[in-house]
Amino acid sequence: MNKIKEPCMLIPLDLRLNDFQKGLFCLWFFLLIPSVVLIARQSELPKETVQFNTPKTLYLTGEKIWFEAEVKSAQEASPSKVLYAELVDRFSNSVAYTKVPLENGSTLNFLLLSNAIPSDQYLLRVYTRISPYLDLELGMAQQFVTVINPKIPPKPISGPIQDLKTSDVTGTLAQISNPAPKPGETFQVSLSAGKTIQAAGISVSNPYLENEQVQLKSGSIYASLEQKAILPELFGHIVESKVVRPDTSLTYFLSLHGKQSALFTDRADADGQILFDAGGLSHWDRLIIQLEDGAEMEGLEIISPVVKTKFLPNFKFPDLVIPSTDLPYLTQLQKAAAVETYYVEKYDSDSLEVVTGFVADYTFLLDDYTRFETVETVIREYVPSVFVRTRDKKKEFRLINEAVKDVFETNPLILIDAMPVFDSDLLTGFNPKFISKLEVLNREFYLNDRTYEGVLSFSSYENNFGLFPLVPSSRFFDYPGLQPKIELERNQFGSPGSGGEFPDFRTILFWGKTGGQSIQASELVGEYVLWVRYLDDSGNLQVSKKEIQIAL
Repeated sequence: MNKIKEPCMLIPLDLRLNDFQKGLFCLWFFLLIPSVVLIARQSELPKETVQFNTPKTLYLTGEKIWFEAEVKSAQEASPSKVLYAELVDRFSNSVAYTKVPLENGSTLNFLLLSNAIPSDQYLLRVYTRISPYLDLELGMAQQFVTVINPKIPPKPISGPIQDLKTSDVTGTLAQISNPAPKPGETFQVSLSAGKTIQAAGISVSNPYLENEQVQLKSGSIYASLEQKAILPELFGHIVESKVVRPDTSLTYFLSLHGKQSALFTDRADADGQILFDAGGLSHWDRLIIQLEDGAEMEGLEIISPVVKTKFLPNFKFPDLVIPSTDLPYLTQLQKAAAVETYYVEKYDSDSLEVVTGFVADYTFLLDDYTRFETVETVIREYVPSVFVRTRDKKKEFRLINEAVKDVFETNPLILIDAMPVFDSDLLTGFNPKFISKLEVLNREFYLNDRTYEGVLSFSSYENNFGLFPLVPSSRFFDYPGLQPKIELERNQFGSPGSGGEFPDFRTILFWGKTGGQSIQASELVGEYVLWVRYLDDSGNLQVSKKEIQIAL
């Protein structure tokens, strides 16, 4: 084992270890359970095999790239809890990525295409935090997709147009009762039972991408993979940050904020690396990093979890050329993209309560009392176990120590929505009109290797710190957590939605692993493709395709 860092989190995790995880971790249980971040050697972890599929390859910005993925480790479901889906351009730049939860090694989720993505061909790839570094061939799956942005057309192509050189396998793994249905007509699809079918679908054909739905081997694409510390995400997402001139004696405070909030701490190692394991907190929108002494954090940056690769010199992206005659068809596709697929976001309850890693001695709901214009007045008027004192012309808080019936001599740990507040003088004069609750712990509180003389924890109505100002030395980042789990009714692809308010411009007619469904042809006329991804007798992934023409 190379290194174990123990950045402490304020709120205990729900630790459920399988045999694989027990072999990696030896946890100490204190008043607070430390969020253990493991930096492992490559040879100590079993390889992960990643597979995924997406129902179509032609998208417009604003659409969701739906994908279904599976990750296995030693033929069993991987213990990894986070999967990454990333869109990479022809210059090896990451233009979009998402973090989604893995449950028993599987997930069904989406990558949202923003309106800032230019029209072009992109490589869609899927992996976990460790899988590419354990085995690039097994640990990263990828295929081309076409993204069209009506506001950012593709760049003109000079010279001959290059084709994508990838073998395409056709066959008879699927049968369709009517290969040329008219709009609104129904037909059936049956899939062969003689092969191991990974996925199948019927979607609008992509005229801009040769050999669509063919997945590419990593060895034929990448010249290099930038090495990083191997960070198994066995509990949740790990936030990695770095400073340029580390002081290993200083404590960094990371607070995550969204529907719920949580506080974590860590110290930089000799290389400046700082790791925070979010563990049981999955859903947040932003994060704040601070030093307790208010010092500047020179060169502080958040390290992106996406992999960094370089393509082989002879690997070429297919060009995207859109003839002007296709504009009417693309207009129809744009209308189709505006019709939302029905799905449900399932927010599992985070195992972290809002900013409470302790059992408060006293809780005050501020609306139950007279509202005052400063925090100092609130404390003086109806919080008897807390005093406001002046030291060197600055206001500080002193808590009664319930254990020995004495008064502490220094400031407590002060929090607003899990964000640490180190300027007690500023807080005493702050108007708490947007603060809903105050929790007080009148005894020593242990946070990693730090001891605090009690806790004052404020909660706002909107989880926005009650508009308390951030100190200039703090760093604020828009950094979303994991997307929620998705419940998607796949049968909706086979028939138009009820209501009749929109034209039936479905671009996906079927997505699944078994046939036999009754499918109604879309009103969007044109060419569709019936594709089946399967394992051949040698265990290699292949694609069988049939053309379907919907015509008036």
